Amino acid sequence: MRAWSPILVQKIEIHALGFVLRRLQLNRHREAEVAPHRHEHAQLILYFSGEGVQVINGRRRAARAGDLFVIPKNTPHGFAVQDRSRPVCLVLDYELETSGRVRSSHRRLTPSQLNDLHALLARVPAKGRLTLSDYSVILAVVSQLLDESRGAAAPERQPPLFEKVRDLLRTPAPLATVSRSAGYHPDHLTRRLKRESGLGLRALRDRIRLETAQAALRSAATISDAATRAGFDDPNYFARWFRQQTGETPSEWRR
Repeated sequence: MRAWSPILVQKIEIHALGFVLRRLQLNRHREAEVAPHRHEHAQLILYFSGEGVQVINGRRRAARAGDLFVIPKNTPHGFAVQDRSRPVCLVLDYELETSGRVRSSHRRLTPSQLNDLHALLARVPAKGRLTLSDYSVILAVVSQLLDESRGAAAPERQPPLFEKVRDLLRTPAPLATVSRSAGYHPDHLTRRLKRESGLGLRALRDRIRLETAQAALRSAATISDAATRAGFDDPNYFARWFRQQTGETPSEWRR
């Protein structure tokens, strides 16, 4: 039995942007570990939710929502889940049209970029025959991922300040309290975080809340329960906030 459940699978062949797309697949992990394996094609793997460790050619890298990995063909790779999360990831199988070599890399996407991609994928049929308009959506997805995959590889770990603030933001404390606990004024902390990670204090909190909310929506009995788990007292406000973040209501996203 496979270590993941496909949410969306499209086995296609699109020649565009200097490469050949062979398959687009959205998976939810259902086992704690994916054993090391390799393919005759390159892969892009983007994590939408969950946490774990991505292993590429023997090297271990932290993998969270927003992490994008480029894996060259014939490169052994695997994955191990952290805690009890069930990560959701987008996988693209592709080849270059030229004789160029795909280089292994790791980058991070912002919450807004993730939300844009999520909205695009919602328009792609989960399976079956594609229409012409579906191809344009898939190309939009690929274009965003290729733009993010070019350039220098991201550092393996985030700066210490980012990790410290991330842990503090997992509590329901106000942003001003989080800033004081980190030893900074909120404005100064936001500037530091943006320089180090590209995310300000409020944006980082929204990202953590969104990850928590999406995990809760997969397991909570009601939308109200999911809102409470994500730190929201008012389910109506939670629904408006969630739609701003993802383009969908909690009920639509859950379906």
